[in-house]
Amino acid sequence: MANTLPTVDDITLSGLDVFENTLVALKKCSRKHEGAFGQRGGKIGDTRRIRKPAQFTVRSGQAWAGQNIEEQYDTLTINYQKGIDFSMSSVERRLDLNSMTDQILKPALVRLANEVDADILEVATKRIANAVGTPGTAPSTTAVFLAAGRILTNNTCPRGRGQRHLMLEAETEESMIAALQGLFNPTGTIGKQYDTAEMGYALGMEWNVDQNVYSHTVGTFSGTPLVNVGGQSGGDIDTDGWTSTTLNEGDVLTFDGVFAVNPVTKATLGNLAQFVVTAQISDTAGAINVPISPSMVGPGSPFQNVAGLPANNTPVNVLGASATVSPQNVVWNKEAVTVAVIGLEKPEGVNQASVKYDDQSGVGIRYIEWYDGDSDLWKSRFDVVYGILAQRPEWACRIAA
Repeated sequence: MANTLPTVDDITLSGLDVFENTLVALKKCSRKHEGAFGQRGGKIGDTRRIRKPAQFTVRSGQAWAGQNIEEQYDTLTINYQKGIDFSMSSVERRLDLNSMTDQILKPALVRLANEVDADILEVATKRIANAVGTPGTAPSTTAVFLAAGRILTNNTCPRGRGQRHLMLEAETEESMIAALQGLFNPTGTIGKQYDTAEMGYALGMEWNVDQNVYSHTVGTFSGTPLVNVGGQSGGDIDTDGWTSTTLNEGDVLTFDGVFAVNPVTKATLGNLAQFVVTAQISDTAGAINVPISPSMVGPGSPFQNVAGLPANNTPVNVLGASATVSPQNVVWNKEAVTVAVIGLEKPEGVNQASVKYDDQSGVGIRYIEWYDGDSDLWKSRFDVVYGILAQRPEWACRIAA
């Protein structure tokens, strides 16, 4: 009896299942803004403004002191379209669905899912200013993870099971399982770690191994960098004293004496405020206007994030030695990063096409197939379209390795 050829919907659903089950980082992101784009017919370049929480100053005394409600926005843009293109001979196309999934669809969709995860981790990490650890040195104790938890707590990030998700490379997990297995001796937890070689829930975080953790290269820099003009605020800071320097997008900076504050009470915290460089910038003359995030905001504003603005000639510090390559394990609350995966239009004029969108997981994918008579091949493509935004990066922290 002849095989029944898989239908285009069968192929798409099988591919969607493989794709969805391979994703790691995407499942730990907020998806609540996805519906604003619609689930069908989305296009590259579609944008939505995402409101950020309002903040206020506090009056002291009886006299009314009105203040404007200042709303801030970030923009979520659908600017990624990734796909896998391949061709099948007539013989390959007659495979049953299980064989086609194992031999063709699974390798293709696993590769595509890893690409999506890598994009999420890179885009998000490059907008996260909070960072602990020493670039180029793998963590071997609980100290850096506890420090990351402290930073998240100081930034009012929710805590407890299901609230903080850690994505880390396999090498870091391996070293930490060995380092932690004898500390507190919860027998069931250690037994599970032994059986699965996975950390599970530890140190207030859900541990997830992801081979797509972003690896950051610290910029090449030298000299004695200083703040060029005192009292600066905003999204770029004039500095000088560099020599032959290139700062990379994602580099983390601190300024001596410029301390972070509690985002609600504005009380001074014990750690220097951290800022991330938002675009690569080079200079050989010594003066660099450095674009940073978050914007530096001093006392008197409801958006204050530093105890005081830097004085002239305040030293500028870069996290990590020049040109160090460092995997960036990252812990975040789901609301720190939002991702929108949208459905695509189903085209006409092809042999067959299918768009499938899982309403529960929010993952959508399109499959198109057409016949090329010149080569006697069935040509196929999978496409996924999405946007990524670090909407609350203060609820995330990088852990250098």
